[in-house]
Amino acid sequence: MVSTLVISPASSPDGAAYFARNSNRDPGECQLVVTIPAVERDSNTLLKCTHITISQVPHRFGVLLHKPWWCWGGDTGANEKGVVIGGESIATRDHESESGLIGPDLVRLGLERGGTAEEALGVITALLQTHGQGGACRLGDRSVGCDSSFILADANEVWLLETAGRHWAAKRIQAMAVLSSRLTLATDYDRSSYALTQYAQLKGWSGRRENVHFAAAFGQQSRLRSTDDRWHRDFMLDKLARLDSERLVFDLLNLLRLRKGTHPRWRSKSDMALYASGMSRSSQTSGSMVARVSARRRDFFLTGTSAPDLSVFKPVYFSLPLEADLAGVDLSRYHADSLWWRQETLHRAMFLASRLDTQYLKERDELEKSMIVDLAAQKGRQLAQARRSIQQNLLEWEASWSDRLATSKSLLHTCHPFTRFWKRQNRRDGITL
Repeated sequence: MVSTLVISPASSPDGAAYFARNSNRDPGECQLVVTIPAVERDSNTLLKCTHITISQVPHRFGVLLHKPWWCWGGDTGANEKGVVIGGESIATRDHESESGLIGPDLVRLGLERGGTAEEALGVITALLQTHGQGGACRLGDRSVGCDSSFILADANEVWLLETAGRHWAAKRIQAMAVLSSRLTLATDYDRSSYALTQYAQLKGWSGRRENVHFAAAFGQQSRLRSTDDRWHRDFMLDKLARLDSERLVFDLLNLLRLRKGTHPRWRSKSDMALYASGMSRSSQTSGSMVARVSARRRDFFLTGTSAPDLSVFKPVYFSLPLEADLAGVDLSRYHADSLWWRQETLHRAMFLASRLDTQYLKERDELEKSMIVDLAAQKGRQLAQARRSIQQNLLEWEASWSDRLATSKSLLHTCHPFTRFWKRQNRRDGITL
């Protein structure tokens, strides 16, 4: 399912890069928004990533990272130089079974070691060809492995990178792009891995031609025949093109919330905000981020919580994390110290009610509009103070609604499959409503 969107500086109305992403993972998979300080002279020579150990570098940039609690890397993030990266899991015919780096590891490594989008591209592809990619991408399920695609953006340019095993192809994006859950690059890529064409020919995936068709050669054939991925990608590109140029940030927030039905129990292939419901849909949108990056300024808005259509986006910066560092804490079940888990109680009380609370949604929209206007008018020290004050106010607003809705007993009919699924999930996650 498409979840990562970008508008390049060359095609945006103000020359800034705009990035938006939903992280879709298993229900109950807690996400963290963490800040990792810059490092100037690290004497450590080895680095333990999620599954393997690689060589460490002495100099690293400060990073803002949105990550699964159990994973070393992250699904989305930005660094102090204004590089933003988001990754997507994809299925290919060249995936390796041995442990290697996984997509979230490559996102963090690209941010820590790349001062521009192009440099981060070089970092990721070099590590990919050296260490490969492999190992479990889902908590508690070692059988689930995947390859990755990425969008890398900075104030000057955007790159789309797709990978298959240790091979890859990359294209500079001049307009808009969305990541797909399958390979999309044909022969129009600008860079590729060493001996890509010869490798594809050796495997019998490509005829003798100057440029191999990357998607046709390396894509998983069952996914290439599916029309849903292509339809959703085209649908989201059309939505991007129709956004109001005068209010791009606010419209991107709402694009990540897109859901066709009036209630989360109704699903559609056009949804951006996903709700798990069992076998018919196993993934849940577990966190969201919108970024605007220009040469003079960087703004990042993250929910830090699941369900973007029921969450409020909050300003976050490298010196302004959402919560205390919970590294090393087991967050596989409800934990009161976790913002994500505290708000999960609120969200589940809301979407297990017969109808959504319209007053909550109205207040949320008004707060976000005010936030964007207020921050746009600030700069320098006043901007830092405004971010801190607004973030604190929004966190307190969320907490007040948690107190009001956590005691709600207006549940959907117990025979509804959506309700049954989430009641089982609540028991599994230690949540009592």
